[in-house]
Amino acid sequence: MSFVDQLFLKRQQLLTVQLAKTPTMFVCSSIALATSCYLAWASLTSSPVAGCGGGSMFDCSHVLHSRWSSVLSIPVSIPAIAVHLLVLSCLLLNPISKGWQQARWAVIGFAAMSSAAAALWFIGLQVLWIEHLCPYCLVAHAAGITLTVVFLWNCPLSRVELLSVSGLAIASVSGLIVLQSLNVTPQSYEVITYPDPKDGVEAPNLDDALLFEPPKPQAFLSPKQLPVRLVAISGILAWVTNPVAATMVSTLVGSPDDGPSKAEKPAKSALILSSLRLETNAWPLLGKQDAEKVFVEMFDYTCEHCQRTHKALEGVREKYGDRLAIIALPVPIDGKCNPNVKVTEASHAEACELAKLAVAVWSIDKEKFSEFHHYLFTSKPKYEQAKAKAKELVDETKLTDLLKTTLPGDYIAKHVAIYQKAGAGNIPKLMFPRSTSVGAIDSTDVIMQLIEQHLK
Repeated sequence: MSFVDQLFLKRQQLLTVQLAKTPTMFVCSSIALATSCYLAWASLTSSPVAGCGGGSMFDCSHVLHSRWSSVLSIPVSIPAIAVHLLVLSCLLLNPISKGWQQARWAVIGFAAMSSAAAALWFIGLQVLWIEHLCPYCLVAHAAGITLTVVFLWNCPLSRVELLSVSGLAIASVSGLIVLQSLNVTPQSYEVITYPDPKDGVEAPNLDDALLFEPPKPQAFLSPKQLPVRLVAISGILAWVTNPVAATMVSTLVGSPDDGPSKAEKPAKSALILSSLRLETNAWPLLGKQDAEKVFVEMFDYTCEHCQRTHKALEGVREKYGDRLAIIALPVPIDGKCNPNVKVTEASHAEACELAKLAVAVWSIDKEKFSEFHHYLFTSKPKYEQAKAKAKELVDETKLTDLLKTTLPGDYIAKHVAIYQKAGAGNIPKLMFPRSTSVGAIDSTDVIMQLIEQHLK
């Protein structure tokens, strides 16, 4: 045996000891491969990712539908599948030739370090840019980083070879980043159209007037409020004999109906789902009752996608001014008041209470509703914080009394009923006469285009 062959044999024996952790590399790459395959399937079939609902920090849908989720229109999980298939193939091979042995480890090193570099890039994107995390992605990234650490700890390559492989891996990931930066932001909403009854096609069955009639305050008085009504009636009768006393009663009790002022202009209505009309004076409203253009928004104050759409809608309202009004219907993603929600995410735990609080503020002082609505979206408060803010905006006694009644909850039930007729599913929903946009819209211009196109 020649001296060179003896050196090679000793090197191989040393590698056998050093690479005793090869099974760990195999397991790491297998985990990353399986996870990447599942994510690729979810992306290609537009299927929901199991156990990773939207609206919270861990939101797979938000991550997998961002502009960084693909390269050249291919989900990034597919290149990851190729990388880990390459690693597993090389680990299973055991070439005898010295040259092939070195080439094998060079390929494994390139694939492992590419995987780690890509993992650091995507983790940074999720934390700093997307601001949402995909647990499945994190598992794949952790497996890729562990694979690289094990490889470097038992590095079978020379320093020069390692530098060359590292440079090639960094260059490949840099190319990936450049290609991703060319992606346009994907459309995160869809527009659903409904048939026009005039076309002879059966429209949605929305003729149940009782179901979609707004709740009446008089119908939801608590027993404790009945004497107050009697006192108000007594005050009216007392006017005949003692106007001063009657005025005092009116001041203490308030208006029996707390309805709209006689000075308000005539209300208009918004047509949705081809045949259902909602009056602007009967439902929570942002804007003037007599606005030229009116549409309906369904949302949840704890929904991140709704919060993004709210920012765009604020820009729309600024541009249209008093010409535009929005009937705002809170639809909580909370199983306590929305039977369509089977599992309530922790981030939506107080969604029902916040929605009822918003309805209560609108019921007491319609002028303050817009401010409170904006506060709930931008400050993202807990219920007790929101309640304290509501007490600053409207009469505290009226708010406390109203929250003891069923009126706010009955409004939310009506909103949920309309939501069910609209097909339930995702929110936010922007509802026009014969179409509905479903999903987050970040662009003010896009919403304005939808208004001009669907609200003629």
